[in-house]
Amino acid sequence: MNTQENIRLFHTTNLKAATALATMGFKPHQPPVTRIVREDGKESVVFWFEAQNEKGENASSVYRGMTKEADVLNEKDPENVINYLRSYAANRDVFVEIIRNTPRLIELESNGKRISIREDATDEQREAILAKL
Repeated sequence: MNTQENIRLFHTTNLKAATALATMGFKPHQPPVTRIVREDGKESVVFWFEAQNEKGENASSVYRGMTKEADVLNEKDPENVINYLRSYAANRDVFVEIIRNTPRLIELESNGKRISIREDATDEQREAILAKL
């Protein structure tokens, strides 16, 4: 008697698609991720999910809506949750890039007064600002 259950799986290397699948209730397979070191020394990360969620939605359709058929889905069904997930992921990328490109500020204090200046300010600039407090 075969006790192994047949499970259809879906896999992707696309982190945004994997995040959308998890958000939409697709169960991750165990193990949920495989990491492969290729011959060129680079690493590939593969996310594994059951091919359908409890609502009967198809992982392949979600993937296509998050990637190559995004424009078609947005035009055909603008209120589809996949459009919102894709927009969320894209907006997050924009904000991460803004954060990475924004210089950090440090807080300086003198005589009970505080001021924030760029972290890359020279010692001379810091001293001049502190002298004005």
